[in-house]
Formats: sequence, structure tokens, C-alpha cells
Amino acid sequence: MTKGRGAVIGGVVIVVALVAAVVWFGRSAGDGSDGSKPEGPAADLARRAADEFAAAWQAGDLSKVAFTADEPVASKAIVAQFDLAVAALTPAPNEHPAKVEILRFAHEPDRVLGGGSGADGHAVGEAVAAARVTWKLDATRTWTYDTDITVQRGTRSSADDTWRIAFTPKLIEPSLAAKETLRSVRVRPARGDILGLDGQPLVGMRDVVEIGIQPSRTPDPEGTARTVAAIVKVDPGALVLRVKAAKPDQFVSVVTLRREAYDAIRDQVQPLPGTVFHEAKQPLAPSKDFARALLGTVGPATKEIVDGSAGRVADGDQTGLSGLQRAQDAKLAGTTGLTVQVVPVGPGKAPRTIKAFPAVAGQPMTVTLDARVQVAADQVMATAPKPAALVAIRISTGDVLAVSNGPSSASGYNRAMIGHYPPGSTFKVASGLTLLEHGVTPDTPVNCPPTFTVGKVFKNAEGEVLGTVPFRTDFAKSCNTAFVGQSKTITAQQLTDTAGLLGYRKLDLGVPVFGGSVPVTADATEHAANMIGQGKVEGSPLTVALASASVASGRSLQPRIIVDPAKPQPIVGPALPPAQILQLKELMRGVVTGGTGTALAGVPGGEVSGKTGTAEFGNASPPQTHAWFTGFQGDIAFAVLVEDGGFGGAVAAPLAAQFLTKLATP
Repeated sequence: MTKGRGAVIGGVVIVVALVAAVVWFGRSAGDGSDGSKPEGPAADLARRAADEFAAAWQAGDLSKVAFTADEPVASKAIVAQFDLAVAALTPAPNEHPAKVEILRFAHEPDRVLGGGSGADGHAVGEAVAAARVTWKLDATRTWTYDTDITVQRGTRSSADDTWRIAFTPKLIEPSLAAKETLRSVRVRPARGDILGLDGQPLVGMRDVVEIGIQPSRTPDPEGTARTVAAIVKVDPGALVLRVKAAKPDQFVSVVTLRREAYDAIRDQVQPLPGTVFHEAKQPLAPSKDFARALLGTVGPATKEIVDGSAGRVADGDQTGLSGLQRAQDAKLAGTTGLTVQVVPVGPGKAPRTIKAFPAVAGQPMTVTLDARVQVAADQVMATAPKPAALVAIRISTGDVLAVSNGPSSASGYNRAMIGHYPPGSTFKVASGLTLLEHGVTPDTPVNCPPTFTVGKVFKNAEGEVLGTVPFRTDFAKSCNTAFVGQSKTITAQQLTDTAGLLGYRKLDLGVPVFGGSVPVTADATEHAANMIGQGKVEGSPLTVALASASVASGRSLQPRIIVDPAKPQPIVGPALPPAQILQLKELMRGVVTGGTGTALAGVPGGEVSGKTGTAEFGNASPPQTHAWFTGFQGDIAFAVLVEDGGFGGAVAAPLAAQFLTKLATP
């Protein structure tokens, strides 16, 4: 009895509790529009389900999320739909949002609190979380949008208390329809022009053809890649790796060629399955060899460039690959645009853009190259007997007028600016000025014996002996032993300081350059070797040309290639000692009129002053030698180097004469 009465009382309690629950849901759940968090056990569980889904999506692992279609096969299919929908959205290997946060939560009272099977697919309970999703599209740009996360309880039975995520494509992104996908597309900006000092493009827009491979169009992507690589002469291994890593319909850029170069191989590459061609215009120099190594090239970004760009450059982007185009790529390239598109299902349907980050065009850049001087230099270097370089500098400004490397087969390496070479007797311009500053005059008698010993035996080329002659003769005939014998009259520090003023120092031209090195030494033998441009002295052809330009100018010139818009005028360097500079000019003129540089004695265009150089390198016996000539005529100073060329007067000087002759020819 008592037991029976207790049961009735318990039943009453249950009924009261249910009524109370209905009242609580009706009054307390609310719609959450004010940002408040609904309270109560059901709301807590629903919100927890939404929070867990948001965290799982952000982490990129939806495998443990309970979806309303919770059968294993159906659940995996939903996860696959997530993966497919965003597979082309970011460059990351695993696509997932950078952040998913719940903004508001709205919970409606259970429509059915007791009974009901839920077997008809209608939820017994439902809640909606307003969420904000953020994707990191690349290193600098994010895309944020709002979406709704719907959670439901009792979709399988009224006894099923699990809150599950209701999936539709709109959960991923509100504008998505069934089977549609998202992708981001990079938009190339217009690349900045490279201009001459007159403001006109130094290079013009020319027709180019970009050759690429689309893996889905060939049954053998690797075979196609290797064949194309052999035809256009690119690294086959690297191309194969990029093709294998690409998505089936991705355009894998191989190389961009001038129209005339493409036409020459068109019949070989067009028939190959999987090859794709994009025609465009690109700013290019007048010819393939025009300042090629300095200006550099533009083409598809390499993996090394992509990896080192901190996200600025992506695979497939056109970017500077070498030279000035590479060193100044961030300025010239501008900012790549980006669009987020919805890709519809079915042929003939155009993608629709739902987010756009506009491209920003690259900035133009003014350089000091003079097209006429550069062409003359390139023509001479194209026929050089061995790898060679020629640099020309305007004496009145320090502007670099030409940077040329040759012959044509070796014009891609910028030895003119980054080569490290012993300057040989061209360095006697620096050591000669140092001697003139410390007591020697052009008429000072200086002995030129066949050998001179300072720790080791130094000798003259071909055993030349002049005896005791005026220093001007030692300089004109390039007597090594005369300079070695005078090494004790100046210090290593004095030599380094004077050489630095002439140009042997660290330089910043906005493009890779080696400014030379004259280390201070306490070793008498090394100091003696440095006097004749051997020992530890090194310079590039630009360094050697700069030294001649500084002598001709009478000032320590500050060279430039890129003109700073904020400081368009050349920088005036400190003056060099005028009396000694005048004497040195006289000595350099004597090299051409009666010394080792007579190959330039009769060239048109005015008087030439200069210095030959024959620089030993390596360990062969007899030693191999680089051939040098440097000098100036009018307002142009220059240097010519021929690697392993032999004697400067016999090899480099005639090339310098050809260059000056071309400049003087209308």
C-alpha cells in the first residue's frame, strides 16, 4: 500500500517535472539573437556539439563528428564532400579553416518531449549556431564569412539523445549548392617596366608563348614531362616532380619563350599529348643577349624561390629568376591578385566569384643602362674567344652604362659583376696612385730587374728587364719587379685605403655585385704580391672599371644601376688628390701611346688612357692567366676581362678597341 501510494506520488512528480520543463524551454531558451547563451541541459549539449564540430573542422579532422546521417558509410561520404569542396582553396596540403568560432547560439524547445520515434527523419530537437569561418588563402590574405551550424537531436529515434550536425553544402559556405566546389585563383598583375634614364622602356612588350603540361590530358605525364624538358632544355627531374605533384587539371608551367624561339620548336612540342600553350606579351629586351645576365629573366617560379618567398610567390607564378628581375622582383612583380570562386557542376557553366582581392601592378624601375653602349658591348662580347665580360661606366655620374657577358653561349652568368678575379696589373692603377701619394713621381728612377725577392722570387712576364728607368716607363711597360721593389715604401693599410677610394670596396647596387677585396696584411710577401694585383687582391670587372672611372673623374665615384626616385641625382663622392690623379692619368695615357696597350692607340673617338693586366691563377706551370684591359675615353670608363685569355695587351686590349670603335661609329 505504502509502496503503491509512493508510486502514484512519484508519477505526479514526473508529470510536474515535465510541465516545468516545458515552461523553462518556452521562457528561457530564447532565440539567442542578443548574443546570450541559452541555459539548461539540452542547450548545453547542443552547444557542445556545435563547439566540437567547430574545433574539429578547424583542426582538419572531421572523422569523429556525429552527423545526422551517422551510418559509417554516409558519415565518411560527408567528410569526403567537405574535402572535395575545399580541395583547391588554399596551397596547404590539408585544407581546413584557420579559425572557426561560434558567434551566437539559438536553441528552440524540443517539439516533442516524450514519445515519437524520430524515424521519419524529423528532429525531435534542433539548435542553430551562427559561426564565423576564416581561411588563410596565402601568406598575407584571409577570407572570412559567416555560416550556420545546425545541430539536431532525435533524428533516428526519440530515445537518441545525441546531438548531431545536419550537413548541407551551405554549411561549408552559404552560397554552395550540391556538388559545387570552391577554389582560389591567383591573378597575375602587370609587371613593372624597366626604363632608361629618358623614361622610355628599355625593354618592350614582345610576344611570348608559355609552354605547360596538363596531367589529365596525357596518359603518361612523366613521359611527356621528360620529352618536353629535353626539347626546351630544362631540368627533367624537377619538371617531373612538379607534374606528379600537380592536380589533374592544373597547368604546370614549363618555360616561357619568345615567339621566334617557340616557332623554332613548335612542330616538336605541339603534337605531344598533355602540352598546353598560353600566348601572352612580356617585357623583354631587344635581343636575348641584351644585358642578359644583369637584367635577368622572368619565368615560372622554382621550388627554391617559392620556398624562400615567405608565401609571396606560389607555384605557377611568373617571377624574376635571375639578375635584376630576381633581385628586385618584389617591386617589379607587384602583388598577385586572388579570387575565390564557386565552381558549378556541369559543362558550360562559368565559375562565379564570391570574393576578390585585386592585383596591384608592379612598379616601374629606372636603370642607368644606355641601349647604344650596351648593344656595342654585347656585339663585342658575343665573339669573345673565351668567357669574357665588359663593363662601361659614365665618368661624370658613376652611372653604369653597360654590363655585358660573352660569348653568347656564356652570357647568362654575370661574371662582369659577381666574378671574383685577381686583377693583375690593372691593380697597378691603385698601387701606382698610392706610390704617387707617398713620394714617387712619374720621373722617379725605379729599377726594373728581371727578378725581385720579397720572401719569394717575383719576376716579369717573359723575363722582361728594363733596368733603372723613370717610373712612367715602369708603369707603361707594366714592370712587376719595379712595383714589388717599391712595396716597402708604402704600408698595406695605405694600399687598402687608396684602393677602396678607387672602387675596391663593398658596393650596394640593388643587384648582386662583388666590389672587390684588398685585405690588410702584415706579411711582406703578401703585401708585395698585392702591389701587382696578385696575392689576396680580388675584383670584378665592374670593380676594375670603377677604378678607372674614379681616376678619370678625380673623385671616388659612387656607381649606380638603379635610380632611386627619391634621390634621382647621382651621388658625388669625395675628391681624390688632384696632383697625383693628374700624374696617374699621364701614366695611363703612356700605356696606350708607348706601352702594353698600343692596340688602342688609333681608335676613333678621342684619346684613350688605360692599363693592361695579365693575372695569374691556378697551380699550372706555367701559370694560366686572365687577360685584362681597363681605361677611359671621353666620358666613358671601361674594363674588359677574358678568362684564361693570356696576355691583356694581346687579347683584352683589342676587344676594348672594337668596343670603342663601335661607339664612335654612327
